[in-house]
Amino acid sequence: MTRTSTPVSSMEYVIIGNSAAGLSAARQIRRHDQKGRITVLSDEATFGYSRVMLPLYIGRKIRKKDMLIAPKSFYGSLGIRLYRGQHVEGVDPKAGRVDLRSGKTLAYDRLLVATGSSARRLDVSGEDLAGVHHLRRMVDAEAIRKDLASVAGPVVVVGGGLVGVKSLEALIARKREVHLVISSDRILSQMLDREGSDFFLRSFERKGIGVYLRTDVRGFEGKDRLEGARLSDGTFLPCAVAIIGKGVDPNIGCVAGTGIRVNRGIVVDSHMATDLSGVYAAGDVVEPFDVIEKRHQGNAIWPLAVEGGRVAGSNMADGGAVFSGVVRMNSVEVLGARVISAGQSHGDREMIAFRKGGEVYRKLVFSQDRFSGFVVAGDIRGAGVLTSLLRNQTDVTPAALEKGLDRGFSFRRRLDAVGGTVKF
Repeated sequence: MTRTSTPVSSMEYVIIGNSAAGLSAARQIRRHDQKGRITVLSDEATFGYSRVMLPLYIGRKIRKKDMLIAPKSFYGSLGIRLYRGQHVEGVDPKAGRVDLRSGKTLAYDRLLVATGSSARRLDVSGEDLAGVHHLRRMVDAEAIRKDLASVAGPVVVVGGGLVGVKSLEALIARKREVHLVISSDRILSQMLDREGSDFFLRSFERKGIGVYLRTDVRGFEGKDRLEGARLSDGTFLPCAVAIIGKGVDPNIGCVAGTGIRVNRGIVVDSHMATDLSGVYAAGDVVEPFDVIEKRHQGNAIWPLAVEGGRVAGSNMADGGAVFSGVVRMNSVEVLGARVISAGQSHGDREMIAFRKGGEVYRKLVFSQDRFSGFVVAGDIRGAGVLTSLLRNQTDVTPAALEKGLDRGFSFRRRLDAVGGTVKF
């Protein structure tokens, strides 16, 4: 899926996206090709930063400069041309060209689409009122910080995903009263079962956080700015600030009309190549193959974006890297409570263990006699081993893991038996 007519030394590499996947790809390209020209396009005005640290910035636990993962010197050291504040209108794969909103065009031999994703709107009345925010970009975090510094009163967080719960933690750090509104019957519903969710909710209750489960925001109310949120059960929550974290949608607009294969995100193979010659994709915008679910699907987490970018960059420069596939997983720590999950949260057979008064929760999931997922909360020892078993599709029986369920899978002999030699 790559062009071979141009020598590597004169290659034109264009990367759309200046975050985890794009920056990882740029590093890898330069490792394999010291002379090719690399151009990175960003629709933000900043240098590369870590989006996962935005809640920490809101909570005033870090400074803006602490979020930088690619300062100005990074681009200079790798000979990268960085165009900031540039919106890509479209890609013309037949001409090998990227069209910018400014009217400028850039030719490419190899293209990486690493455009990430955008916050999903609620599409309710009052969503555009001053004080109502989505959290996805640096400008969002700066606006939220400004509001928190200038207005008092409770804050409503909408959504029980990662953005919602980490925003909640940031607000608690700033001594704000917080209400959490969640459509489903649990928080972190994409990664936790009900028991795992309850593990976190107990921590929330101890902090005095109001949690509204199975409830939606029907609209935001106010005149010049936000004054409160009206819920689906009729409750009115007074607030001057609201943060919406209702998921994301892949930014696929720039490849519209190209014929590239898209589900919700861009479908890629094990080389992170699309079905268009010379065009690769990585990060939140893609759907690689999930080794547990046996289908292409997205998993918008930082480590996978970095790894996908590394593989894409290597192959763009003819390095020959292979992406081993996705195991849907996530890890989060909120208010001192930590949980890791991977694969499926429900299956044909489930083994569950509680201990220490509910402060530790572990669950192993088996589907069709194969280990297919886990949830560990509190004591997370052994999560790395379990993830390896899933990723490698190791043929391990429930009996082989059952004793470790209560003890945390921390015994060397047992780990060797079920997973081979384990290096700590």
